[in-house]
Amino acid sequence: MPPRRHPAFDNRPVIAAPAPHRPVSPLIGRESQRLEIEAAVQGLSQGRPAFLEISGDPGTGKTALLAEVVRVAREAEIAVFTGRPQPVDGDLAFGAIVDALDGRLSVAGGEGLHRLPAAQRDTLAAVFPSLAADASAPPPPDVAAPYRVGHAVRLLLEDLASSRPVALVLDDLHQADAGTVDVVCRLMCTPPRAPVLLAFAHRHRQVSPRLRAAADTAREVARLRLEPLAERHAGVLLGEDLPARARGELYRASEGNPGYLRALADVLEQGPPGIDEADIAPVPPWFASALAAEVARLSPLGRLVVAACAVLGDPITVPSVAVIAEVGEQDAYSAIDEIASHDLIRLVAGTGRFGFRHSLVRRAVYHNVSPGWRLGAHARAAQSPAGGRVSAVETAPHLTRVATPGDHAAVALLAAAADEVEAARPRQAAQWRRAALELLPYDGNGPDGENTQIGEHAQAGRNQQPGENQRSGENGQAGVRTGLLLALGRACEAAGQLRQAGDALAEALRLIPHGAGGRRAVVAADHARLLHDLGRSGEARALVRAELAHTRDEADRAALSFEQAWLEVSSGSPGAAHADAAQAVHIADRLGLRLLGCAARGMLAVSAVLAGTPSAGTLDDLPRAAAVLDALPDEELTARPDAPLWIGWAALVLERPHDAIRHLDRAVAAGRSAGRQAVVSHALVARVAALCAAGLLTAAKDSADEAVRAAWLSGSAALRSSVLAARCLVTARMGDLDALRRHLAEYGTPVVQGWPWTLAAGMVAEARPAAGGPDGGGIPIEVNGLTRPAADVWSDAVQPEATRWDAAQPQPTRWDAAQPELTWCKAAIRTSPADPAIGPAIGPAFDPVPDSTTGTVAGLMAGTAVDLTVPVIESAAAGPPGAAGPRSASGPTVADGPAAASLTARERQIARLVSEGLKNREIADRLYVTQKTVEMHLSRIFAKLGVSNRVGVARTLYATPTTSH
Repeated sequence: MPPRRHPAFDNRPVIAAPAPHRPVSPLIGRESQRLEIEAAVQGLSQGRPAFLEISGDPGTGKTALLAEVVRVAREAEIAVFTGRPQPVDGDLAFGAIVDALDGRLSVAGGEGLHRLPAAQRDTLAAVFPSLAADASAPPPPDVAAPYRVGHAVRLLLEDLASSRPVALVLDDLHQADAGTVDVVCRLMCTPPRAPVLLAFAHRHRQVSPRLRAAADTAREVARLRLEPLAERHAGVLLGEDLPARARGELYRASEGNPGYLRALADVLEQGPPGIDEADIAPVPPWFASALAAEVARLSPLGRLVVAACAVLGDPITVPSVAVIAEVGEQDAYSAIDEIASHDLIRLVAGTGRFGFRHSLVRRAVYHNVSPGWRLGAHARAAQSPAGGRVSAVETAPHLTRVATPGDHAAVALLAAAADEVEAARPRQAAQWRRAALELLPYDGNGPDGENTQIGEHAQAGRNQQPGENQRSGENGQAGVRTGLLLALGRACEAAGQLRQAGDALAEALRLIPHGAGGRRAVVAADHARLLHDLGRSGEARALVRAELAHTRDEADRAALSFEQAWLEVSSGSPGAAHADAAQAVHIADRLGLRLLGCAARGMLAVSAVLAGTPSAGTLDDLPRAAAVLDALPDEELTARPDAPLWIGWAALVLERPHDAIRHLDRAVAAGRSAGRQAVVSHALVARVAALCAAGLLTAAKDSADEAVRAAWLSGSAALRSSVLAARCLVTARMGDLDALRRHLAEYGTPVVQGWPWTLAAGMVAEARPAAGGPDGGGIPIEVNGLTRPAADVWSDAVQPEATRWDAAQPQPTRWDAAQPELTWCKAAIRTSPADPAIGPAIGPAFDPVPDSTTGTVAGLMAGTAVDLTVPVIESAAAGPPGAAGPRSASGPTVADGPAAASLTARERQIARLVSEGLKNREIADRLYVTQKTVEMHLSRIFAKLGVSNRVGVARTLYATPTTSH
């Protein structure tokens, strides 16, 4: 009995069917199949026929492999005829055969076919439109029977191959009509007696059983089964510009299918999807077109049910689909069978449920469903618990589209679902919280009366645990809204949506009154950081200053003072940051705020070094702060992942790279747990610096690749610029010049906001000459909307400041840190661009110009900064990482004459190593730079000292052969 027809099947077009367009991917990982193709083509030269069967899942590259057949055949001067089934008002009889050969026959007309018997010509005329007018008489009713056509086509191919070999290439035979299948089967069972190559492709799950059986039993058929790509081949297809971690994630998401891999990569190139598309993001147009063509081949009932499946999502249960599609269960079962036969959905082994063959297929079907019907389907899915109790996570996708304002039950369910998925899917959690906010009535005003109590969930958006926002209903509607906004800001930041996160926190800040017991200060601090990462440092600093002016709570003042210090350091004002950090340390110690105290001590040390005012008082407590962090479990650090970040930075600027690596590793882990992508990116860049300083270049490369991915997720252009620069530096140190050139091209013009972004520009300044490009002085730097050469910025601003720094040598501290090597830090800070809202900009600074009086910005990255090249290297060899104890080294002391003063710090390092008898390659290995860089610096040393050889360098510069430091 045929299935009952739904009254809307014929008059409601559910899914459109544009013409498919499929890009052809290059052949990667298919070398064995390529060899089979070449062997089959070469066999034609012996006058024998050949057969190639290409099968595989959708997207595995069958069309690309057939394109290779065409290319190889044409290179061998073989006549090639290509075709595929053509659906026109149903399947055209013998469609693929007609598509392949009718064009050739229309050009030749009946010429050349006179050698065929009249009966065969009449049979062909009944099939091929171009021969219909030449038929001697109207064909009898059975003249176009498949067995007659198969015989006639075989004779036709023999005739066409009488002058030169012929290749008949047929694609998509899983969609072929019965006549086409019969012709192909007869050609394999009774091969042409001529050099004819028959190559055909099909999806093995959907192909006709007769065609499969014929291919299995025919002789001399080369069967090419396309399996998923290996991960190394998928990496080649994606390219090396994508970080290794991202390549691995895409490979796993694609399941090794090259078609899905390309679609996912195309989505990635367009950037993260919008929050409102978190659960079902769109697919590339070419993929959507191909899927629409597949769906168009279904019956009206099948199209309706597959649309309901797309709305429901995996896992698919037949009773639920029947409710959503508004059909009987028996009709739904029949439609599910049809859809599964077209391989759009597959039975999940061991269950009675189905799932789309890939998530991309579901997304393509979903976005091609009529929007009005789709909304109605979501409403039915949200209301009906067919098949048992439905969880909040299963119901939430439907409520986001159909719930109405004022539905507080829907608000609670969406909040609960968002809490459940936030850790794994922050983008989806953000979507559901935004939908919940839209359901809350809101007059746009701030808190009033009973709504001034915000609720426990609103305290620190970063410290909020899942489910807290559900407890806020008892504190009024404003409390519920505030909790949702804070949670939305957290999820948006974790998803890389910084602008949306900032908007959410700004609205929450309007609802939280002053004096709200610590809640407002934490939200203001988080908002300020987001503003800074978005390039709006002036607004961020003004916000923190305003909050400090209004709060009297000591804990709030400590948190805001630390935040103000962070903004001052990052914006290029370490002197101002020092006082704020000192105040945060003082209050945190008095109140027992351990994590804040550790973070503030790290900030205090960094700001003191960068401002050129380090002292024992600012650095003595660092070991104790590090010990406090070491004793804390990892889960406690999620409350302040910036605490290990700043202790790590302090260890790094004080030449303790192994200590820095330990703390920065914990900062990365804590930042990820807390969803703080900006902290993760900052920590990874610092980790690259520490690993380079420790000489661990392979680990530094892995960290740089990881940083690129984290920065992309952060949504900050400045962070992306910073991590791309770190990757350039590591690649240059490793000597991979081809990759370096690609990375430099990707880096482009840097986005500089202060420190450590100025440091990033210095990384590229060092890396660029290694790639054969201009030296660092020619790098364009963007300063307040204007682009200037780095050399101009340096000569205008850095040299005078650096000279003053050199005149005032600070003393080493109890952390055994000799300060002269940190002149690059001071130069970078003093000359980084100021925000327009704060004051005039001087411009970013690094040491790209060889005649400056300071060390290079990248000096610390090499662990070989001014006057400490040998000590750092020897200390690494003398004991375990982080071991305490004084560092010593012997080597020539640079004389104080004018010749020595004319050299940069890097040139003095190289000159010292030259005097010790090291060759250029040995110097390059010692300093972790390329040999070309050493040669460049050495030529400048010769010119400045007026000497022509290496002996002259030692005679001119050094007063004695060896002097102890």
